[in-house]
Amino acid sequence: MNIMKNAKKLRKQDLKNISGGISGNPDLSLCGCSCSGSVTGPWYCVQYIGCPQVYTCGEAAI
Repeated sequence: MNIMKNAKKLRKQDLKNISGGISGNPDLSLCGCSCSGSVTGPWYCVQYIGCPQVYTCGEAAI
């Protein structure tokens, strides 16, 4: 299966018209996961990371 067969090379003018994303420069180093599996950090963290919904803090590995 060739997923690139319908791809086309963008021209310089096309690249200038691309927009989107988050404004500013998000610092993803502030994002993390709590013991309950919740995303911690600034509001934008939930858009970039996901946490496993398991309790792992303070439990011995079996």
